[in-house]
Amino acid sequence: MKSSTSSEPPVYVVLVDSRGVIMDVNAKAGTQEGNHKVALARYPVGDSYFDHCDDDKHRSEIQSLLKRKRSLISFVVPSRPKQKQWFVVIGVPVSPDVGSGAVLMHVDIAAWVPDAKEADTHPKEPKTPVTLNPGLIQDTITRALFQQFGPGFGEAPATPMLHPDVDSLSPRQREVLMLLGAGKSNAEIAEEISCSLNTVKRHVTAVLQKLRLPNRTRAAMLANQLNIRVKD
Repeated sequence: MKSSTSSEPPVYVVLVDSRGVIMDVNAKAGTQEGNHKVALARYPVGDSYFDHCDDDKHRSEIQSLLKRKRSLISFVVPSRPKQKQWFVVIGVPVSPDVGSGAVLMHVDIAAWVPDAKEADTHPKEPKTPVTLNPGLIQDTITRALFQQFGPGFGEAPATPMLHPDVDSLSPRQREVLMLLGAGKSNAEIAEEISCSLNTVKRHVTAVLQKLRLPNRTRAAMLANQLNIRVKD
């Protein structure tokens, strides 16, 4: 039995770098644990997002977003065979800077897709959603953005934002935060600052803990909002 279409649908937030490599996956709304497992299974961290994108038009739209030729994209991903997963995908840049990557929000709209009937003349062809609730989708996306980035997402502050815990970062941790803001993966950061991958992971964990952030997506956004630069 399908869940009520008046309830908030799950949202999977996928962070990709400037090349389309999946850097982080988070679940918003719905059952956090279950959604996260589904999202990680469909979009494994470290894979290229394009390897899991079956539509050439969708790939082209994402490339345009990563190159900042577009500031917003949206499309519908139909269910795969034997799966009941339909997504409305909304993509936005992490920051205006080319190279900072993008955030792809996957709104699970399966509850709005009618079940296929055994008597259908074309059982292998997925049915398209026919009863979408645009208002609820908009509210869900707004909530996901708020949960992921906090208030003011997409707004350029008149003066640089302040964060009381930034000064607690060591010079190396500050550099790691700056590179996160540039959309760098752990491997790229390791090469940039000439250290091991495990050391980078420890630095990232320390940054998130000191700044009380839930994930690297928030850290990347904060770095751009604060205009983080390495201290001399």
